[in-house]
Amino acid sequence: MPPERAVPEVRKSGGILLLAAIPLVALAGGYLGAEIAARPLREAIATRPPLLIIDVAAALDGIAPEDIGGAIADLETTAARLADGGVLVLDAQAVLAAPEDVYVRPRDVPSRGQP
Repeated sequence: MPPERAVPEVRKSGGILLLAAIPLVALAGGYLGAEIAARPLREAIATRPPLLIIDVAAALDGIAPEDIGGAIADLETTAARLADGGVLVLDAQAVLAAPEDVYVRPRDVPSRGQP
């Protein structure tokens, strides 16, 4: 009688690897697609920073004379934070013409002490 040969067990790890690879490839493709789509936007922001125009005179209108120093300090602090974030901040008195949506009006900003 011939010796029995042991038949090697068939590995089924190929299916598991495929199931693990599909989501990884999808994630990598999504990330790559998002990077490619966002590149022109990043380049545009780097060459032309976002712009806000603050109407300082209107912001100070109606404030008591003793509170004007604090209000100006708040405006300067806010402008500095925006500038640190890459936003170009201008005073409305220095602008001859601009689209209405780049202006920050007092009605757009909560008054002091409000969240």
